[in-house]
Amino acid sequence: MSRSSTVSLSRRTLLGAVTAASGYAAVASLAGAQDASPAAGEWSYTDVLGTTVTLPERPVRIVANIVTAAALWDLGIKPVGVFDWTVSNYADGNHIAWGNIAVDEVVNVGNVDGNIDPELLLTVDPDIVLTQTFDPTDPTLTNGILPDLAERIDAIAPVLVVTDMTSTDVLVDRLVELGVSLGADMDAPEVVAAREAYEAKVEEFAQVAADKSDLTTLWVNFGSDLIYVAGPQDVSELIWLGSLGLNFANADSEFATEFWEELSVEQALLYPADVVYSDVYSELLTAEDLAAQPVFATMPAVAAGQVGLWNRDFPVSYGGVTAFLETVLETLRTAETVTGDATPTA
Repeated sequence: MSRSSTVSLSRRTLLGAVTAASGYAAVASLAGAQDASPAAGEWSYTDVLGTTVTLPERPVRIVANIVTAAALWDLGIKPVGVFDWTVSNYADGNHIAWGNIAVDEVVNVGNVDGNIDPELLLTVDPDIVLTQTFDPTDPTLTNGILPDLAERIDAIAPVLVVTDMTSTDVLVDRLVELGVSLGADMDAPEVVAAREAYEAKVEEFAQVAADKSDLTTLWVNFGSDLIYVAGPQDVSELIWLGSLGLNFANADSEFATEFWEELSVEQALLYPADVVYSDVYSELLTAEDLAAQPVFATMPAVAAGQVGLWNRDFPVSYGGVTAFLETVLETLRTAETVTGDATPTA
């Protein structure tokens, strides 16, 4: 599969779409690299594409894709508008991506596909629009901004692409650094507590991964006709979990650098794994769902009841990532090797 089709699949067709924590000290060093100015007066920021936006003062009225918006919200920076496929399809806030955002305090400026509607964007009078890219080399893969509308959107408010598909720990640091530039108080008690909980959870995860070093995992979106296996070298959270010691049954696959590898149901046993994590967008989500299907029931992890939840599109904030790690650990802590002589690969 091409990178383009892979990303498109992750965000729409499939209903969707960091090493130990480096802490606040790393954020300070990132500020220099990202060229963000947190002081009062002129505000400047250089995004992941190398685009620099300079404004006469710090932006206050912010519009952002939902994962970015949720991360900023946890730092006390509250966007006025949001967009994304998830926002348009889970408008009531009933999705992990919303995090702690108060749904009634933001405006959805996207259409049914989650792309920004310029007319709706005008209604919130934004100072800045923040989004992410699924591929920095391809303008068509900038989340929420159709190429033929990019100039109209930029005329309403400048656009910054603030995250990409790099390791989750890097994304956390980037969004904290962005929050600092926008006025976040990193000494606020709730922020300090969230950061400490995050650092402790990362340490715990690395220890559990070391204790379970004989186990392999597989991260899958399960459908009744097709399944999609996530590439551990292309999915942000899997890149990070691998650096923390987690093993992947498909680590040596030629598709390990693709977001998704498409398989038929009959190929479900291609990568025997001790633990399977089912994508939150899966048609067949739970161990019970999978065990009821003859082919899936023969997967070692399913037969052993070692099926966990992959909460994809979680907020990339201290709290959001801590919750994600705990969800992974809920299954990993008690999992046992069930794939016989299979040799795990990192």
